[in-house]
Amino acid sequence: MRRSPIQKMVRLAMLTAAGILLQLIESFFPVVMIVPGYKLGLANIVGLYALYAFGLREMVIVTLLRIVLAALGQGTLFSVAFMLSMAGGTLAICAMAAAYKSKIFSIYGVSVAGAAAHSIGQVAAITILYQQYFMQLYLPILVALSIVSGLCIGLLTHSLLKRMPMDKRQAAV
Repeated sequence: MRRSPIQKMVRLAMLTAAGILLQLIESFFPVVMIVPGYKLGLANIVGLYALYAFGLREMVIVTLLRIVLAALGQGTLFSVAFMLSMAGGTLAICAMAAAYKSKIFSIYGVSVAGAAAHSIGQVAAITILYQQYFMQLYLPILVALSIVSGLCIGLLTHSLLKRMPMDKRQAAV
């Protein structure tokens, strides 16, 4: 069954709202780790879902809107936290797009690629913004944690894709 453009827009808006909500909820629960600023990235579920449910363009729209609107809601628009999130999110989008288009990786590989790229993007941004090169020492730990987070996000998204009504493109998950 083909959905109308309005139905698609409503579904994308709902995904964006769910992502904002997950991002806001996650910001209230800091993960106490060795690495400062580490988060599980639960809001990335919606971007990954959008990729497999709708396609690459829709993932980009949902992810970037989520980042901007969540920052607006938190009052951090154009702050350092926003710039770090945008840098990580942009690099994650690129990595996920490349992994998805290659057809080599499953949803788990695409998710791990996005999580690792997000960490790399944030470390690169903090290095550029503050000229703090020692932050790169955290990168191996962040990438290792990103693999675990990416697998968890991939598992949750895969489970969500199996339980929610699917379009034709999702049948390949």
